[in-house]
Amino acid sequence: MATPLIPVFRFDNYPQATEPAPPGAAPEALEQVVMYRREERFATCRQHMEQHRRQFFKLSLVEEGGGTFYLNDELVTVAPYSVLLVMPGTALRWQLSDGSQTGLYCFFSADFYNAGLLPGYQLHAVLASQPPYVYHACTPAEYATLRQSGEQLYHQQDHLEKARLYLRLLLTDLREWQAPPATRGQPATIVQQFLHLAEARLAAGEPALSLEFYADALALTPKHLSDLCRQATGQNAGSLLREKILTEAKVLLSGTHLSIGDLSYRLGFYDVAHFSRWFRQAAGQTPSAYRLQALAYK
Repeated sequence: MATPLIPVFRFDNYPQATEPAPPGAAPEALEQVVMYRREERFATCRQHMEQHRRQFFKLSLVEEGGGTFYLNDELVTVAPYSVLLVMPGTALRWQLSDGSQTGLYCFFSADFYNAGLLPGYQLHAVLASQPPYVYHACTPAEYATLRQSGEQLYHQQDHLEKARLYLRLLLTDLREWQAPPATRGQPATIVQQFLHLAEARLAAGEPALSLEFYADALALTPKHLSDLCRQATGQNAGSLLREKILTEAKVLLSGTHLSIGDLSYRLGFYDVAHFSRWFRQAAGQTPSAYRLQALAYK
C-alpha cells in the first residue's frame, strides 16, 4: 500500500495548552502594564510580583475578599469594595481572608502612565510621596465607577494607547479621594531630592550607606542636609536613609531569591555579619527570620 503524500496526525498528537493565554500578552504590554482578574490568575500574580516588584505600581480593585496587607510593615486592612494603590519599592506582604477573592489586579510602570504628559501632570507630581500607598474603601457608586474603567483597561491592555487612557481615568477618580499632600517648602523639596537619590542608588544596586555622597550631590554639608531633614520631617538624614535601606532590604528578602550574602553586599555592607546585626537591630529579627515570615504569607 502506497504511503500517503500528506501526513495524517491523530488529534491527541497535538500539545494541549493547560490554560488559555492571558489577554494582553504582547511583550511590549508586559513590560509596561499587565492586568488580570484576582480570582482567575493568582499564580500569574506571584510571577508578576517577582518580575515587576521594583519599578511598578500595583493597583488592586477588591470586589470580594480582601485581607491583611503589610506595606513597609504598616498594617492595612483591605475590605471588599475597596481600592489599593501601592508605590514602587514598597516591602509588601499579605494574608488573604478566607472565601472568594474577586476583582482586578494591575501592574503598571510610571513611564507608561507619564507618556506625553507635562511634568506637573506626571505621577510623581500628582501622588503624595507619603505614605507608600493610597487606600480607599468605596461606596457602591464609587466602586462601580472604578470597575467600569478597570474592565476597559483589562480588555484593552494589549492596545497600549487605549489602556493608558483608561488607567488615567481610573487614577483620576482615586486621586479625588486621596488626602492632599502638605504644602512643601525648600526643606521638604531638598529632602525629596535626597530620598529620590537614595532610591535610585538602591534600585541600581549601588552602595547607598554614605550620607556624604548625597550631601555632595545636593551641594550641602552632611550637617546642613540633616538639619533640613529634621526641619521637614522631624528625623535627621541618617535616620531617613536607614529607613530607605531597611525597606530595600525587606523588598529583596521577600521578593527575590538573592542569598543573604549577595543581598548584604548589594546594599553596601562589608560582610554578612555586619548586615545581619544591622538588620536585627533595625527590624527586631534576623534577615532569615524575616524571609521565612514573608514566605508564610499567601
